Amino acid sequence: MLKDAGFDDVIAEDRTDQFVKVLQKELDSLEKEKDDFISDFSEEDYDEIVSGWKSKLVRSSSAGEQRWGLFIATKK
Repeated sequence: MLKDAGFDDVIAEDRTDQFVKVLQKELDSLEKEKDDFISDFSEEDYDEIVSGWKSKLVRSSSAGEQRWGLFIATKK
């Protein structure tokens, strides 16, 4: 796709594993601070964020529906 758009020297790297690790770390951190988060915001906000992170983890890891990549290219 990048080459079709006029880019050269395209490098593509699958960064899904890295993304999943970061998501899991952030989710673990948020879950440890649940009470503080809820006192600053709301339980509804907490539940929405946790649900979103868990959905991303499922899509990115076990289901494989979502992949994360790093793309580097040059355009002349």
